[in-house]
Amino acid sequence: MNGLPATLRLLRPFNLLIIALTMALMRYFVLQPLVAINGFELQLTTWQFAVLVLSTVLIAAAGNVINDYFDQRTDRVNKPAHIIVGVHVKRRVAMLMHQIFNVLGVGMAVVLAWRVDMWSLAIVSFFAAGSLWFYSMQFKRELIVGNLMVAFLTALVPLLVGLYEIPLLMREYGAEVAAFFAEKEPDQDPLIYFKIMFYFIFIYAGFAFMLNLIREIQKDMADVKGDKKIGSRSIPIVFGMKNAKQITGALLVIAAVLIVAFQQRYVNHPYVLAYVLVAVILPMALSFYHNWKAVYRRDFVVSGNYLKVAMLGGLLYTVVHYFIYYVPQLP
Repeated sequence: MNGLPATLRLLRPFNLLIIALTMALMRYFVLQPLVAINGFELQLTTWQFAVLVLSTVLIAAAGNVINDYFDQRTDRVNKPAHIIVGVHVKRRVAMLMHQIFNVLGVGMAVVLAWRVDMWSLAIVSFFAAGSLWFYSMQFKRELIVGNLMVAFLTALVPLLVGLYEIPLLMREYGAEVAAFFAEKEPDQDPLIYFKIMFYFIFIYAGFAFMLNLIREIQKDMADVKGDKKIGSRSIPIVFGMKNAKQITGALLVIAAVLIVAFQQRYVNHPYVLAYVLVAVILPMALSFYHNWKAVYRRDFVVSGNYLKVAMLGGLLYTVVHYFIYYVPQLP
């Protein structure tokens, strides 16, 4: 493997596609129906949204490259047949790719923030790019800190759509919404209309945070042999493999209970429950089983793959919810 195939693999295109898909689903299947049902329109143009997605993808791609750059020592132990940087892609080329992607990604975010007159939002992209660098260079070796950083940055992907779109909606329709509430619901805070949008997106962000936190710990269990070589203080190294399995198992059970409880409390639809059980809870249960029985690295990889299926199932729930609840109400 060399040339273009190696470079593409270094970028992890499937992960980048999931980022773009997540943002598109948040925009078109979560926010858009919430505003369209009241006759409103999203404020970011299609091109502006495309710039936001591309900016996020480029910053994530830069993070993938720099992560592999700093992971060469551990990869020689954990997966020697899959090393890219230093074997198929030169180290200086990888560093140049990282810098170019970051400059483009952050630059596009700055231009977009300027165009929509919300300069402060550019800080988010600077923060993400810087966090990915420091994570790869240092924090991924620290106890829990690296896991939390990756989980938070993953949760930031759906949140970013709301951070750009909802303030613009408030700017455009705030007076109209306030007038409506003053007439129809005088005791209700008109901001609740916009807060509900954030609540919906925050739920998906919370789901992404928790499952990615579990996934990161599973990856640490898979890579424990190589991580010991570089003095990493991951959960399985510090607390032991048995305790790491118990931690991930407990987190999986807590996540599953919260998902089902939320569905029953706020959605309570038989078709939605069936979808959640099959597309989210079942792969989580399989991840739990394989994680608990895992002995070799490949076993933890299988467990992580089932968790990826659960994440995708949770993401595609947006489509299920859209067709069941919004399509019948939309004009």
